[in-house]
Amino acid sequence: MFYLKKIISKFFKIFGFQIRKFPHKSLNVKEPHYHFRKMLSKIKSPVIFDIGAYRGDTVSLFNVSFPTSNIHAFEPFDESFEYLKNRFNNKDNITVNNKAIGSSISNNQSMYITKNSGSSSLLKPEKNANILWEGNPLEFKKKVNVKTTTIDLYCKNNNIKNIHLLKIDVQGSELDVLKGAEQILKDGRVKLIFTEISIAPNYKEQTDLDVLINYLKKYNFQIFNFFKMKHNNGRLIECDVLFFCD
Repeated sequence: MFYLKKIISKFFKIFGFQIRKFPHKSLNVKEPHYHFRKMLSKIKSPVIFDIGAYRGDTVSLFNVSFPTSNIHAFEPFDESFEYLKNRFNNKDNITVNNKAIGSSISNNQSMYITKNSGSSSLLKPEKNANILWEGNPLEFKKKVNVKTTTIDLYCKNNNIKNIHLLKIDVQGSELDVLKGAEQILKDGRVKLIFTEISIAPNYKEQTDLDVLINYLKKYNFQIFNFFKMKHNNGRLIECDVLFFCD
């Protein structure tokens, strides 16, 4: 059986595909969930924030990786939130919030919905953003108003002392999310930060990688590794970064 699996794997590699185990179970050091489990192994019930949860795929992975965790998911776009809410309505350890996370509180924050709704953002897409992407995923469709809050206020209101894993997928407004977590970062109460970052110019005033790195250095965070690096003709256009607090 093992020999057969190797043959099948080699066959798919010929055509540019790779067979991988479920990321939440993988023992491959190239998978971030392997490191999440290892770095949080001593924490019985980790607190996980999923900022930009969309329809809950990452929430589901976190829940399987950490069955005793407490997960707080945030999704501001109503259509995506309804799907998210229905998906996890029977999970007592998962709290879903129909809000965006930013640096301030608002009931009328503009959100730009794009052709690929998972690429929607609080930031307006750049005019030429789709040049580096197939299928025009960043094509602007409509603007809606959403509610925003901050991590610091949410933690205060919900008596959350620590965030063991802070996942951020907010299409360019990563720095705003972190600015709204200034107190909890200053107190050293966040252990891991896992964020997607746009390298290509996708959104107006998006967070640059060097700005993000320098901001987190103030709070003693270091880069652990880069994951899921996307390229266009050899050019890096997007990646995930895992930071840890030293």
